[in-house]
Amino acid sequence: MAAPPSSAGETPPERATGLAERILALLEGAGHRLTEPRVQFVRAVAALADKSFTGEDLYVRLRPTGLGRATVFRTLKLLHDLGVLSRLHLADGCQRYIVAPVQATPPASGHRDRLICRQCGRVAYLDHCPMEGSLARIRQSTGYQVDWHHLDIVGLCADCSSAR
Repeated sequence: MAAPPSSAGETPPERATGLAERILALLEGAGHRLTEPRVQFVRAVAALADKSFTGEDLYVRLRPTGLGRATVFRTLKLLHDLGVLSRLHLADGCQRYIVAPVQATPPASGHRDRLICRQCGRVAYLDHCPMEGSLARIRQSTGYQVDWHHLDIVGLCADCSSAR
């Protein structure tokens, strides 16, 4: 039997289930209890893994299950601290989150630069850092030792720009 289609912007159910299991294993491995509210929270985050979301988005989604606002925001912080979530700062002024990519071998630079669609909230990660050459030129011309950076390129994804 085929899985039901996911809602707009939601991760396909089979991928969301696998992601939720990996996040729950990470939580348990870090010594955190897998309470029912945490399990519900992680499942909701995994369902939204392909787009950005706010704490309020999650609270509204989880309110019918009885999860309180404080639990939602505490668990957001916990998952961010564990590296499961990454923060986005967009022009709307709201702090948004995205599920951080899980890779077998992290990039040598230790970070992933992102493309963020300002319309649908989809986030794509670049395979390489386009700033490497620029950072070398900055170091050479200024003597400035760069410790780290992140690059968020905000615009319209192919789907949103073709829909215009």
